[in-house]
Amino acid sequence: MEETTDRPSYEPELTEPPTPSTQPKYSAAQRLWMMFTSPGEVFSDIGVKPTWVLIMAIVVLLGVGAQAIIIQHIDTEATIRASYEQRGQELSEAQIENVVEQAEKFSRFGPIIGLVLAPIAWVIMAAIFFVMLKLTSSDADYPRALSTTLHGYWPPTVVQLVLMAMLVQRVDKVPQSELVHIVKANLGAFLSADMPAWLMAAAGTISIFNIWAVILLIMGFSTVGKMSRSKAAVVTLVPWGVWIVGKAAWAVVTS
Repeated sequence: MEETTDRPSYEPELTEPPTPSTQPKYSAAQRLWMMFTSPGEVFSDIGVKPTWVLIMAIVVLLGVGAQAIIIQHIDTEATIRASYEQRGQELSEAQIENVVEQAEKFSRFGPIIGLVLAPIAWVIMAAIFFVMLKLTSSDADYPRALSTTLHGYWPPTVVQLVLMAMLVQRVDKVPQSELVHIVKANLGAFLSADMPAWLMAAAGTISIFNIWAVILLIMGFSTVGKMSRSKAAVVTLVPWGVWIVGKAAWAVVTS
């Protein structure tokens, strides 16, 4: 007589092990310090999970704080006189005094305006890099582009702002055009003042800090965008080239 009762099987069922969920290794705060020591690890972590709120807040507040310090050392009258002389316009002393008074009143709102406009500038800059990433067939999304942009600029920005805020204390008042030369880090600081305006504008953009940022951005977009360094260089350098040409062209128009 055949047994028809089902017997329990004692053979273990073969099942695939659960795939562990990928989690970032570092917090947003840890990434800030590690950008100075291990940027490659930070960019790899951004590829897992982007962070931007904390670094955006710190960069904006640091910039506003530095601006509040630096603005006290700007010679408003000398700046205005140089501006009108460059355009070949002459003003009476009474007119200059009136323009200086209005400019000094407006400058008090500089930090507040910076607090509003700085985040918008970062968002737009990241959007430009995001478009370049898409044009080079990268799958990186906008939050990762924004996070990479902010972290790429973080080390050179904080060093530059701190140095400017410290060194500007050594001078009394300087024209605004001289502020970029407080830290002797760009090519424009070593050119003669009688050089063409377009050359001064372009040279002033080529600085140690900007080169530092470009190197970090190429590294970041290569890692986060999962692309070659050559493509990441295109993503980074094309907007930078347009920016330099634009500054030079604007200097020609306004000179």
